Amino acid sequence: KKKISRHKAKLVSRIHDKPLAQPDDKELELIEELRNNLRELSFAEAVDCPASEKKWSGNSNCLKELVLTNDAREFLRWHVISGSMFVKHAGYIEQELKYLKSLPDWDSRWAEAIKECSTGHPIPYHLYPKSSANLIHHAYHWAQFEEKTGVEVNNIDFIFEFGGGYGSMCRLLYNLGFRGNYLLFDLPAFSALQKFFLKSIGVRVHSIDSFNKGEHGAICISELEQLKEILSERSGEEKSMFIATWSISEAPVGIRASILPFISMFNAFLIAYQHQFKEVDNVAFFKDWKATQEDINWYEWEIEHIKNSWYLVGQGMANFK
Repeated sequence: KKKISRHKAKLVSRIHDKPLAQPDDKELELIEELRNNLRELSFAEAVDCPASEKKWSGNSNCLKELVLTNDAREFLRWHVISGSMFVKHAGYIEQELKYLKSLPDWDSRWAEAIKECSTGHPIPYHLYPKSSANLIHHAYHWAQFEEKTGVEVNNIDFIFEFGGGYGSMCRLLYNLGFRGNYLLFDLPAFSALQKFFLKSIGVRVHSIDSFNKGEHGAICISELEQLKEILSERSGEEKSMFIATWSISEAPVGIRASILPFISMFNAFLIAYQHQFKEVDNVAFFKDWKATQEDINWYEWEIEHIKNSWYLVGQGMANFK
């Protein structure tokens, strides 16, 4: 039955699917910028390293090859993206959409926020073709955070997202009314893709100098020293947030150890993780990490409709009032 249902979903999505037009001058410019950024990167090597690191090194290499040889406007159709950060026809999206539609501000807020754009050529969701399954999925994450904490996005000044995919969560939060600074930290190849996506949809993408001036917009970086520099400038932010939906839980322990010491400065958290990733027991890992965070109200629960996955949501006791 699941196979039949998924087959029907694909057929309906295909009906609403539209081919891309010929690229305009802006698109051609952004495609060339993306290719130039990736040409500067050497292919990642993963020898004698943990399985979790090998996976993402392979993904980076695959993305670089595809960008240099294919139409980057179609990147959401590439397996390296759809297989790791773009939900297409998962059965649980129907449940998540139903939840969003049940919210009192669905018509006034959520329906507009999840309207999909053409960048990346996303596959329309068969039960709601105005959006994609992936954008609905991200909206559900954020709605869960709001429900547990009561914190709305327009009451946050600074967001740090570890991973960030191709920039979809960042895009959603700007759609929902975020007007602060958004920092995405990822592997170099995916940082380049995030810049391409966010620029394509009109989000301002900063340099480090312009980002530190506090004007709203995003920055996409991949160097730890840059991250340290930016976070040191932001250490006094009272309304700051950390997001990592299945990203920190898919990172090698060594990378986690280099990132998480900075996280104590944040006072709101949206984390999702799976029970086990390659060699890492994430349940034990986050239990130990959570115990090191002071003055945070934590909410942790299993995501019933996603096998072996949990939400970990936190809110500073003295913030966002």
